[in-house]
Amino acid sequence: MTTDNQEVLDDALTRLQGIWSSPLPFFRFELEVKRLERVIKGYRQNDPIRAFYLLGLVATLQEDKDGMMNNFYNSLIHSNNDPDVRHGFAACLSRMGNYIEARKQYEIIYQHDQKDLGVLAELIISSLASGRIQEGVRWITRWSQINPERPFKEAESIAKNGALLEKFGISDDHVEHLQSLAMNILEKERKQIKTINYRGIPEVSPERIDATLIVDDSPEEVERLNSKLNKMMATSPTPGRVADVLVFNFVTDEASGL
Repeated sequence: MTTDNQEVLDDALTRLQGIWSSPLPFFRFELEVKRLERVIKGYRQNDPIRAFYLLGLVATLQEDKDGMMNNFYNSLIHSNNDPDVRHGFAACLSRMGNYIEARKQYEIIYQHDQKDLGVLAELIISSLASGRIQEGVRWITRWSQINPERPFKEAESIAKNGALLEKFGISDDHVEHLQSLAMNILEKERKQIKTINYRGIPEVSPERIDATLIVDDSPEEVERLNSKLNKMMATSPTPGRVADVLVFNFVTDEASGL
């Protein structure tokens, strides 16, 4: 591919990254993203790895989950499962709230380079955010072994959460299943999640820790969502105490200060 073509894709990546990190609402960039999408599609034959990767970013910004996944799968196929492509895929999955799939992607990356602390941190976060608390504890232990000078924030409290869940017979599979039910409710009702429980992050990057699925809605609407979740749980093979682990909550000034 020519240098000029390379520069076009480089410029598209730089602009998409700027839009990704912008605090402005997406509609301000909608027309520009559509223009970039048209330009990028013209390079799918000459540079399929980068083109499909960039189209995956475009689909993420457009909140097109299926489009995002299809484009990244194509990029992975053409790149022979390049770790950098997979890392971008995982980041987009996390941005769209699909922490379960993001965790799987980060785990694949980490198995190829177990000294990459950045990937390990993402693996910890995505494990906790997908409800796999006990698995997150194991990854935090690994973090402490290879990086003792940078302790994981609230590691002790997370370990206690994991031990408590284990004591009551609540497995990671149970919590992940509950979270999947909750996310399905939000998806069917076309509601956006404000944030999700990280339950601990590296001390060098402090953020608020929350143990609930925060939705940008009224207390009354959140109560209705929890009632719907409880009804679904009544017919689900999960221990009753799981209901105490994860619930919907509403945005408050405190909760939104992430």
